[in-house]
Amino acid sequence: MLAKRYKIPHNKSMKQINRLYTLFACLLFLVAAVSISFAAEAPAQFSVEAFTSASQDHATILKLRITPDAEYHFYSREKGETGRPSSISVSPKIADATVRYPAGIKSQDPILTDKTTYLYEGAEDIFITIPDHSITKVKLIASILLCSDVRCTPVHKVLPLDWNNLDLPDAEAQLWWKKYTAIKPIAPDKNTDSNAATGKQNKELAEKLGVQLPSTTETARTVSPSISSSFSSQSEPNALTRQSNKFSEAKSYAPAAPEVIKYEYDFTPRFFLQVLEVSTLSKAILFGLIAGLILNFMPCVLPVISLKLSSLVAAAQITDKAERKKMFRDHNMFFALGILTWFSLLTIILTSFELAWGQLFQNQGLLIGLAILIFVLALSIFDIFPLPMFNLTGRGTENGHDRWSAFSTGLLATLLATPCSGPFLGGVLGWAFLQPVGVLAFIFLSIGVGMALPYIAMAAFPALVGRFPRPGAWTGTLSHIVGFFLMGTVVYLLYVLPTKVLPGMLFILWITAIAAWTWGKFSGLAFSRRRNILVRLTCVALVAFTVTTVFREPPKAKDWQDFTPQTFFSEIHNKRMVVDFTADWCPNCKVLEQTVLTPENRAKWEQKYNVVFVRVDLTKEDAEKQKFLESLGSSSIPVVAIFPTGERANAPIVLRDIFTTSQMEGALRKAFEE
Repeated sequence: MLAKRYKIPHNKSMKQINRLYTLFACLLFLVAAVSISFAAEAPAQFSVEAFTSASQDHATILKLRITPDAEYHFYSREKGETGRPSSISVSPKIADATVRYPAGIKSQDPILTDKTTYLYEGAEDIFITIPDHSITKVKLIASILLCSDVRCTPVHKVLPLDWNNLDLPDAEAQLWWKKYTAIKPIAPDKNTDSNAATGKQNKELAEKLGVQLPSTTETARTVSPSISSSFSSQSEPNALTRQSNKFSEAKSYAPAAPEVIKYEYDFTPRFFLQVLEVSTLSKAILFGLIAGLILNFMPCVLPVISLKLSSLVAAAQITDKAERKKMFRDHNMFFALGILTWFSLLTIILTSFELAWGQLFQNQGLLIGLAILIFVLALSIFDIFPLPMFNLTGRGTENGHDRWSAFSTGLLATLLATPCSGPFLGGVLGWAFLQPVGVLAFIFLSIGVGMALPYIAMAAFPALVGRFPRPGAWTGTLSHIVGFFLMGTVVYLLYVLPTKVLPGMLFILWITAIAAWTWGKFSGLAFSRRRNILVRLTCVALVAFTVTTVFREPPKAKDWQDFTPQTFFSEIHNKRMVVDFTADWCPNCKVLEQTVLTPENRAKWEQKYNVVFVRVDLTKEDAEKQKFLESLGSSSIPVVAIFPTGERANAPIVLRDIFTTSQMEGALRKAFEE
């Protein structure tokens, strides 16, 4: 009818429409992919500095600082009742290398409040000592579990390092040196007992059980964790024999008690519903089929399944009997194919990255991309704009027939089903993940077949289309109701995302709504092909630009280097330095830190001028620091001194009191470009 109304040849117009639909469907997926790639950064920052220790035969000391985002914490090396101990390893393995983990805070788990664990709250420094000073290039592998009050994210970070041993600061001159020497180093050992507990935990547990510690003592040892991206429970690192201290004790770094008890965990569990437990392949396949069938009725997938039923109802309006059956059969076949395709991909993903069922939804980027996609689907249902690939209402083409729509909807329904666990599924997955990859893939396929069974059956008996009621005004109302359910799904996804992401996500969704309205208002069959391409590409580009802008990684500056006379005078002629005199009681100093000496500005200047930022803290009276300040012709702060290299280091550029970013930029240019 539309082709006739606008005098477009039917065959030509439909081919053009299909080509455009395919193009814009690909672009839509590109937007989701971009959102994932820009938002998948771990909610923590990692930085490493290298030092040398003269007292340890010039060994190299690497200070790894892990700074979680405000609402996150991560777990210390001690083994608590919950969480996953952090582990740091070095690649390639180095003989006699050691790792020093500060003591964590013993507290209640923020989520499981009845459990006790050991946390790092805020930034924490972990020290890696490399005795062989001929080594100047390694990789640090950090495996930690970051948790907020609502979700946890396993992080596996690889940090390539390359340094010059002839140009390293003196470790003994750093403020953290006393902390470093107080922590017991952990030596690598091939024999790992992943269930070993710390000396303090053993004492507490022994008292609870009413037993005595053995008279002989044994030094607990841990192995440096191997390079692995797995965060499964089977690969938890051994606990350290180091006593954790309470937060009120300001993290005292006392050596650990040497005693340790080894417990044998040898139980024979008796499940209340033993009949649902799986022990054979045949039973796993049977229960997998049943579990997959039940997934169709779980809350995760009901909105999409309801929309698919709307499409099937729309098929009932076709007058030609053969065409009606063909459309009905194709819808169900391609919907089932989408389900099976996703389960095949899921098998590859989970086995390749050693993830558990539903663990994909710990990925922040995936949640963001899914929220945008479902929001776009809901807008399409409310007739804001036509979304070709996810044409769920049967109104996108002349006869409502779109195989790609059915296939992509099947993919989406199965993706939403992934975090759900219905009856039978727990026992099936618990047994399946202990089997070889081939068996696991076969069981996953059986779950997919079970979920696809209703649609396979309807495709096999297309005459069932006659059982569906004729469409009417009620189908539009049903679609809109389901659209509200989809909006509810978006709200849920926003709820489980970190708090810091929420403002950006709301802005992205607002821009997405504007782009969708523009798409529907200023493009369509009534307009030329060139105009449609221009308008729709602009809409997609607008959303993609917003996503990349909101989730663009801000530049990260290195930590301020604390001033010590030894370090300063050893580097003054070799390094460009910006020295900031500040104090906690100085409000103007704090204003400069928030407006001029921000991390973004410092990161930019570090890269542009290759400069080191040094902080002279005058909060407490210090004669040496005051002498340094007076040598610059000042007796009050704030003061910033910019030191070039070579002979010109004796004539630094000085800024006093309040100054602007542009003035600071000008002073840097004058100091380094003269």
